[in-house]
Amino acid sequence: MERRIPLADREILPGITLKVSTMGGYSVHVGTGYVGWINAAGDGLFNAYVRVPGHSGGSWLGKYAGEAESARQVVSAHQNTCVATNRRVA
Repeated sequence: MERRIPLADREILPGITLKVSTMGGYSVHVGTGYVGWINAAGDGLFNAYVRVPGHSGGSWLGKYAGEAESARQVVSAHQNTCVATNRRVA
């Protein structure tokens, strides 16, 4: 079964936008800032990753049910990272 990803950007939660990724998933944006990405893991679950500036990869956060919960976890991890390192939240 083929799963098609909608081609339009979508505001999934207030202030959180999913944009179609070239890697086959969604990049997660808060305002204009790119904070991580999600991709389908099957059975309605999504892998969530928070962006790690200065590194080519991100940090895997886990599998979560649905796009909205996965995106919320990415944003939460990003905000916690910014607070811990005293950086500005995107």
